[in-house]
Amino acid sequence: MDTNIIQVLAVSIATFGVVYITIPLLIKVAYLKDLYDKPDGERKLHTRFVPTLGGIAIFLAFFIGYSITGVASDFGGYPYFSAAMVLLFFTGMKDDLIGLSAAKKLGVEIIAGLLLIFGTNTYIGNFHGMLGIHELPFIASIGITLFTMIVVMNAYNLIDGVDGLAGSVGLVASLFFGIGFYLAGSPEMAAMSFILSISLLGFLVYNFKPASIFMGDTGSLIVGFLLSVLAIRFIGLNEVPAYTQYFGLSSPVIPVAILIVPLYDTIRVFYRRAKRKTSPFLPGNDHIHHELMRIGLGHAGVTIMLSAYTIIITTLAASISSMNPHVILGVVLITSILMFPTNGTKRMILSKIGLKFEFGPNNVDDIHIKSKAEKQEDLKTTSEPVS
Repeated sequence: MDTNIIQVLAVSIATFGVVYITIPLLIKVAYLKDLYDKPDGERKLHTRFVPTLGGIAIFLAFFIGYSITGVASDFGGYPYFSAAMVLLFFTGMKDDLIGLSAAKKLGVEIIAGLLLIFGTNTYIGNFHGMLGIHELPFIASIGITLFTMIVVMNAYNLIDGVDGLAGSVGLVASLFFGIGFYLAGSPEMAAMSFILSISLLGFLVYNFKPASIFMGDTGSLIVGFLLSVLAIRFIGLNEVPAYTQYFGLSSPVIPVAILIVPLYDTIRVFYRRAKRKTSPFLPGNDHIHHELMRIGLGHAGVTIMLSAYTIIITTLAASISSMNPHVILGVVLITSILMFPTNGTKRMILSKIGLKFEFGPNNVDDIHIKSKAEKQEDLKTTSEPVS
């Protein structure tokens, strides 16, 4: 067997194994120390006490897996990249365990972004003709790159509200990024993408309905950060002939298609709350996954539908990548508006179709807070398998 294939298999097994072995231990520790997320009967869509430490396993698996690939050193400034990840990891941990203000979290995200920009030379320096813009002044590049990172990290965090959803969307997104980087001849970025997808696959074993663990802010910050890095690096592929022979000059648009679910949801929530004159930064039950739950889809149904949307829209964008990037962007946006259940008519059609996956409460309004006795029984039965 080819040595490269053996190495890929070994790294994949090791990465998956770290998640698979670590999560049961984290679940046990979480229940022993009362480190779990409590249902609130309103915004949160779970009815059980669920640990939020899954991000620890994702972080460890990615860090170990990527470090042993043999190509991590090809990522210029890898120590700075690692420092940014570690900083976000401990920030997420603090938020999961004792809470952290949004302002402090934003400050850490900016520091992590600056470490990435100046330490690894990762920034958006050229729009490649999108919106009539080509090369950017360096100061503008820094601002746009930081803005992109913060938007992607927080948008990804906002979709982490249904069992399996954030993990599945992250898995699909990282796979698409990986394919693009592989075809472009960028092994260090392809490896980063695929190691992330394997880490999320191991996490999803424990996160599908009924979830026995959540990724928490630790996981959403780390995964959101990695997806933002992949997106920023992907935008620069228009300068790589190996990429353009497959996908033309589409590199500024493809990341939008790949991350369409979190981006569309965030823009939609900001727009709706601006109309209502309410803060877009407060928790709420007006995200796309809440809307889908209200029309009868269960956790699995929401996850499958939104993951499928990502696949369809990204595949569509890639299939017309030889066209003008502005046309591709227009097709992506129009398709998203037509597909996502963002108005009453589309939600009514879906509800009449009766598309349901019966894996627990299918309606946001059906969720209730359990009694103290039910909670005690929940803790007992949930902790038994990992004792």
